[in-house]
Amino acid sequence: MTDKQKMTFIEHLEQLRWVLIRLISIVLIFMCFGFFYSDFIQSLLLSPINSLELENFKLQDIKITSPFMVKVVISLFSALFFSFPYFVFEIYRFIYPAIPKISKIYLSFIFIVSISLFVIGCFFGYNYLLPTSTSFFVSLADKEVQFYPERLSYVFYSFWLILVCGLIYQLPILSLIFTKLKIINYEFLRQMRPVSFVVFLVFGAIISPPDPLSQLLIALPLYILYELGIFVSYIFRVKS
Repeated sequence: MTDKQKMTFIEHLEQLRWVLIRLISIVLIFMCFGFFYSDFIQSLLLSPINSLELENFKLQDIKITSPFMVKVVISLFSALFFSFPYFVFEIYRFIYPAIPKISKIYLSFIFIVSISLFVIGCFFGYNYLLPTSTSFFVSLADKEVQFYPERLSYVFYSFWLILVCGLIYQLPILSLIFTKLKIINYEFLRQMRPVSFVVFLVFGAIISPPDPLSQLLIALPLYILYELGIFVSYIFRVKS
């Protein structure tokens, strides 16, 4: 074993402390940029909705502190998005000694794939799920009632939806890591295949309009990612 592999528990805690310090520092830096460009970021969040030209849909601020809180929420979520690559890098570097038989070349490849999947997931959430789900919720509003949702609520919902999509697209990467850590294996994932498909269908039904096509357009990519996770888990299985 190397000296790094023989690190004591206290040394691991010290290493983790510095990881957290670096992550918090990066997030704070990106928060400052997000706060400064909050108006531009808000216009990006509204762009998919404005293209729909929805009737009876306007945003409003209710509380006197809402304009400031909107900027804070935008800056925080923006920081989480932009610091995600560095966040993943720190996680991989921290758990690397605990994952046997994976070279740095493989780890670099996994890092690139992870970031790519995150971007693809966020792009899917931004271009499809956000306008589709918003249009559906607006359609449920009473036509005789002026539907003016709070701007803070919309900003939080938009970021949450996009971020969740990006994280869901990490399923293959999580399958690899958990397989190498002997938490799961490909046999377990294969047994859970029917359950996962039902869960994806339910998830698609909740956040999409009530039609089978929209439901499948959401559930199908998730199920493909799950199948890819099974394949990755099999390829990187820990042989006894």
